[in-house]
Amino acid sequence: MSESNGMYRRERVGIMKLHALAAASAALLAAAPAAAQIVNVDGRANASLDGSNGVVINLAAGAYQITFTQDAFTAFTRFDNVSGCDSNGRNCRTGFENSARYQIGGTTFLFGDGAGSGGIGPVSGGAYYDSAAASFAAAGKYGQRFTLGSAQSVNFFLYDDFLGDNSGGVSLALTAVPEPSTWAMLILGMGVVGGALRRRKTLAVRFA
Repeated sequence: MSESNGMYRRERVGIMKLHALAAASAALLAAAPAAAQIVNVDGRANASLDGSNGVVINLAAGAYQITFTQDAFTAFTRFDNVSGCDSNGRNCRTGFENSARYQIGGTTFLFGDGAGSGGIGPVSGGAYYDSAAASFAAAGKYGQRFTLGSAQSVNFFLYDDFLGDNSGGVSLALTAVPEPSTWAMLILGMGVVGGALRRRKTLAVRFA
């Protein structure tokens, strides 16, 4: 077999391997986080002490990240007025907050302003705000993760027992988080593809 034919066969095999690596990398990219699922939790319709009227979301097994987002709601208030704010509209005795609870199995988790005070508003963790916009602007500091070992439902609700003076609500962004091993495989696959491309270019120049 001539040298040119052998080189051609090696080049063909290299191209096939490169295509396989590219396909594997594309599959890993498809496993990257999808767009966030929005959960809108109404300050009246979805508020209770036990979560009996919460928003139930069915999720696949995996890790998830929760953040506050602006969608149907920005923030909510459990009061019929705003009072006691400082000159910057902060540290109010009554006002707006970004708080939520969620239940997985038989366990309840607190998220946001209410997490430092048993879920009843930011009483001991930064106080209330004079507007929904001001409350939401400060809610970017919150982010929380949970992991489901199997597919199951998660129940999101607001913690309150007197709902007549509530208004607004919170919107939560729920994003699937890839496992570290998935990212490692993706980076490795892309690195191998890049290396193969560089090697193929070098061979083409050497035997031209």
